[in-house]
Amino acid sequence: MSEDAPSAAPSAARSDPWAAGAPVTARPRVVLVGIGNELRGDDGVGLELARRVARRADPRVLAVREQAGETLGLIEELAPFGAAVLIDALRSGAVPGSSRRLDLSRDAMPRELRGRTSTHAIGVGEAVELARALELLPARVILYAVEGERFDAGNALSDAVRSALPGITEALLREARTLALAP
Repeated sequence: MSEDAPSAAPSAARSDPWAAGAPVTARPRVVLVGIGNELRGDDGVGLELARRVARRADPRVLAVREQAGETLGLIEELAPFGAAVLIDALRSGAVPGSSRRLDLSRDAMPRELRGRTSTHAIGVGEAVELARALELLPARVILYAVEGERFDAGNALSDAVRSALPGITEALLREARTLALAP
């Protein structure tokens, strides 16, 4: 399921990382997509981070979406944009709450992070590669993968992941702004 960022007009009261001249166009050039299932513990981190970014970003500059359904829906979400930031949970054995930034613009997701790290039938790496093969992948694609601790049904985000949210939110805002300002 996809949702647009809140349509409330930007206010002076909220932090505006876009003030330094990101172009305002009829359609944003950059999309940020939070991926996950909030009913499976830390798998919902992508959705939570997308919501936090949406509250602070200018929707005229950055489109924010949620992908809670089948990951193949990413292809449709990404196709119209020149750049994308993806956020998903990861299960690699790293410290819970840590994050990895992967540039998938030219290179595939590392094989050791594909398949076994996903709670989706088709993982993010596979969806990105299919979009690339269909020539529907934006020119720039950055994945932020957040190491989860719990993925069982019914749990909320773990304390380790929840405590990492503010720092990752700031990193996502900086990343999206950089992509929006790129020529």
